[in-house]
Amino acid sequence: MLTDSPSRRTTPDTLGADAQRGAVSLWALLGVAWILFVGQAWTRWVLSDTQFGPAPIQGPDVFDGTALVVLRVIEVVSLLIAAATIWVFLIKPLIVQRKLTLDGMIVIGSLLASGIDPLINYFHYTFAWNAHALNAGSWLAFFPLHQGPTRYAEGLAWFVPQYLYLGIGLAAIECRIILALRRRYPSIPNIRSFSVAFVAIFCVDMVIEQVFIRTRVYAFPRAWEALTLFAGTPYQFPVYESIFVAIYAAGFTYLRMSAHDSADGTPFLHRGIQRWPSQFRTPVKLLAVIGFCAVWAALAYFIPWSWMSVNPDSIITPPSYMLPGPTTP
Repeated sequence: MLTDSPSRRTTPDTLGADAQRGAVSLWALLGVAWILFVGQAWTRWVLSDTQFGPAPIQGPDVFDGTALVVLRVIEVVSLLIAAATIWVFLIKPLIVQRKLTLDGMIVIGSLLASGIDPLINYFHYTFAWNAHALNAGSWLAFFPLHQGPTRYAEGLAWFVPQYLYLGIGLAAIECRIILALRRRYPSIPNIRSFSVAFVAIFCVDMVIEQVFIRTRVYAFPRAWEALTLFAGTPYQFPVYESIFVAIYAAGFTYLRMSAHDSADGTPFLHRGIQRWPSQFRTPVKLLAVIGFCAVWAALAYFIPWSWMSVNPDSIITPPSYMLPGPTTP
């Protein structure tokens, strides 16, 4: 957890100024909008006769034996990491501090933000999922104006945990790096400390991605060759994937550090909360974080990724068990 290190003196005048400048209500409104959107998508998906259920496993390629065992191990480890993340950042602070902390809100917001995941295949099937993974299909069919295939396997046991450990988990590491650099070099500029942390997280994600690609959990069938490692092979990896992930984690790092550097421990997202009656402040703060998580996931990862998937020049055909099934009406 971050420790408080006030950077300026808190006075009634500064609190009043923060209340006037803050946009917490706007972020909370975005949170409400996201809950409504993802709620309708998930509800219609679960009630659907054609979209809800395990995606079909296409032949003739086979995925069994050791490969299948490795996939199950990855799923179990992912779930354990998710459980540990939820305990450390949400449940334990809630028990000890008797309140919902910023980290706890980020955990909840990240879990809800996972509903944006089908956007990665909004235009094309640019992220190939292994249909042998635990899944119930995809809810892309309930995103308006989608153009990509809708019958593929969102790996529930591993992709949802990624929203936690690639977000709040990597952000916690980044914050530790930044604070360590500040202690070692007290005059270090923020741009330098944040950049060092960014590069470290970029390298960490590069390793994580290779584990998932080499074990055939997923593949990247459409990529830009100039920015892709092992281009043209079944294991091709677009480096900009790790760049986007590092940007995603950096957003949560900045959010946490803004609370650490604030005199009153309030992150930039919650400025203006004084305008709300005390009994509504925690729900409004939570809604603001939910809004931030969804918006940041879209801006940092999904929108640029979807744009870069439109005209790639390194296109491969993944194994048949990663191909989408026929779209049903």
